[in-house]
Amino acid sequence: MADFFDYLVWRGDLTFEKDAFNAVDGAILAQFAYIPFEYLKTPLPDGFTSIQELCANALSDTDLSKDRRWKESDDRLLAEMAKSRRFGKLGVGFCSSRLDEKMQTQFFAVTIRLDDELFYISFRGTDNTLVGWKEDLNMSYLCPIPGQEMAAAYLKRISQKVNGRLMLGGHSKGGNLAVFAGAFCGKELQDRIFAIFNYDGPGFFDNILQTDDYDRICPKIHTYVPQFSVVGMLFERKEKYTIVHSTQSGFLQHNLYSWDILGKQFVHLKTVTNGSRFVDSTIKDWAKDMTPEQFESFAETIYKVLSETNAQTLREMKENRFDSMRRILHSIGGLDNQTRTAAFKVLQLLAHSAGKEAKETVEAIGALTR
Repeated sequence: MADFFDYLVWRGDLTFEKDAFNAVDGAILAQFAYIPFEYLKTPLPDGFTSIQELCANALSDTDLSKDRRWKESDDRLLAEMAKSRRFGKLGVGFCSSRLDEKMQTQFFAVTIRLDDELFYISFRGTDNTLVGWKEDLNMSYLCPIPGQEMAAAYLKRISQKVNGRLMLGGHSKGGNLAVFAGAFCGKELQDRIFAIFNYDGPGFFDNILQTDDYDRICPKIHTYVPQFSVVGMLFERKEKYTIVHSTQSGFLQHNLYSWDILGKQFVHLKTVTNGSRFVDSTIKDWAKDMTPEQFESFAETIYKVLSETNAQTLREMKENRFDSMRRILHSIGGLDNQTRTAAFKVLQLLAHSAGKEAKETVEAIGALTR
């Protein structure tokens, strides 16, 4: 089956004028937001620069290539986008970045100009910083989180700088931010939104789903999840979702690079796997027995345990995994019985997925922690 790179070879010679924007294009631009442009020696201007120019600056920036947030696959994606007619001359600008340990938020958004009358705002999902993962934990008991409010504010700011229709998108937490921003930007701005693309991003609490703001934007939301979806199954949603086949197993299907493409659309499936449904129901059964206060205490404890490794990113934890594991085990040993039991319950949930997928799930977890 094909992936992003095959698609860029096959479709890259056609501009959006000749072949309209589709969900695969939206996913590529969602992945594009993970590239750490905020660390370029020459920052992105408030106006627009082309992807070709951005690629040249990024690939010549030796310090950026060494950044722990830079991924080899994203390096290749940027290069392939830059040399394609479809993406190379698109404008990129209005980069907004915030990493705040005190606020416990990790936020990044960038605007892509498809033409003079259509713009795509791409929100970054969780990166490998511990602050980013703490923000995800906060979503289990708090809404809105600072990142969601930043997303809505960013959308309003961009809407005053550009004219025309808007599309929003993001992967993982970025998809959630895109939906939240679209829902709570005001009716007048909602009318300018053409579509929202949510790629395996979590849903919301009922108090969000029951609002008129969410109801108005719901028909414009296009949600895609892999067959073994965990993140995309968290919380609730009203919109229908499309299931995409992934070449990976278990939790690694969350990676957009693993999603199968046929022609100019994803390979669709009829249902998620038994393992995905099992994890979803188990999380919901466990969550209903915990109060928001218990969730907050649990989230703070897990973050404290991880922070005591002295690592700033998951990559640093991986590189120093023996010392990190020693510190984590020492910290867990000092937890009270209730919190320690909850922590182990999460680990058991991850390790015991369902039936024939249990082995694949354990292997996937192992790959993430090695």
